[in-house]
Amino acid sequence: MPVTGPGRRTTLLAAAASATTFGPAAASGAEASLAQLAWEKGILFGTMATLDLLEESPILLPEAITRDARIVVPGLELKWDKLRPAPDRFDFSRAEAMLAFAERQGLPSKGHTLVWHEALPRWFNLSPTRDEAQALLRTHISTVGRHFAGRLHSWDVVNEVIQPHEGHPQGLRNTPFLRALGPDYIEEAFELAAAADPRAIRVLNEFNLEMDNSYQEARRRAMLALLERLVRRGAPIDALGIQAHLVPRQAPFRPEIFRRFLRDVASLGLRIQFTELDIQDRFLPADIGQRDAMAATAIGEVLAVALAEPAVDLVTLWGLSDRGSYMSRIPDLQRRDGKPQRPHLYDEAFLRKPAWHAVAQAFRAAPQRSMRPTR
Repeated sequence: MPVTGPGRRTTLLAAAASATTFGPAAASGAEASLAQLAWEKGILFGTMATLDLLEESPILLPEAITRDARIVVPGLELKWDKLRPAPDRFDFSRAEAMLAFAERQGLPSKGHTLVWHEALPRWFNLSPTRDEAQALLRTHISTVGRHFAGRLHSWDVVNEVIQPHEGHPQGLRNTPFLRALGPDYIEEAFELAAAADPRAIRVLNEFNLEMDNSYQEARRRAMLALLERLVRRGAPIDALGIQAHLVPRQAPFRPEIFRRFLRDVASLGLRIQFTELDIQDRFLPADIGQRDAMAATAIGEVLAVALAEPAVDLVTLWGLSDRGSYMSRIPDLQRRDGKPQRPHLYDEAFLRKPAWHAVAQAFRAAPQRSMRPTR
């Protein structure tokens, strides 16, 4: 099966990468960076980035990443639609450019994602036969996993598989893979990932697990049941990834409920990653001062609970700056007053917002833990 190489990197990205140097005390002034504050407590902290975002902010974004991150997550470049222009052809050029950006700064990368029902190529048949789906899944995970073997800290092996309200008896999401292969495709995906890249930490990644309402409670129950089945059957899963796209005022946050869920996951012998942390402020006031203060409170409350648990050893943001945020492109996430969301720790000018300081305080208050090996 033909595989195209990395190709020529843009001069823009090469210049941005070479202009930055990572170090534990890279923050300007006396104040420690988020990366350093997290690292001191045994937690790996980082952010998602994409080639498009780096090209839009070629100086400020690399500087912020270098200052505040110890790991980079390519947000788009490792998804099926970017890697597989045809069923029998892979193109790793954009993914390689993202890994090169991180590597030139001395940062590892996290893989996102090997199996997801969205971001599929146009050629993908949404109603595949069992044989078709199995061949596609096995080829994809084996090829991509082997290509990047030994270069990634972790992989989100399977992404967003829980959706109890759709009626599946195990609470699983109705995807082309589930329809064609049944529930066992999740376990097989982890087995394939382990065979292709034994050193990478293997993660099941999911959203809407933090808040106290009946919808998210059903999702927590279904997730725990799935994790229990996978562990019981010996699947090579290492961690639960909690996306943590927080939506203040959509539902209440009850620390005791979320704490119990995290401890139930940890009791299975799994670690926990917070993989896509940001704040949807669409239900918060229009006034920016009020909005930012409430967003900071929300992210601080969740992290205070999360970071108190020893099983939590990684936190990554789904973007550092409001400039170019993905939320501006999703109609369902827009504010009713038409004002742009402010979902990240830096504003469009790359100035720190109250949420940055809330995250910093959460790391300062977190108990010390030993950094686990990354295989």
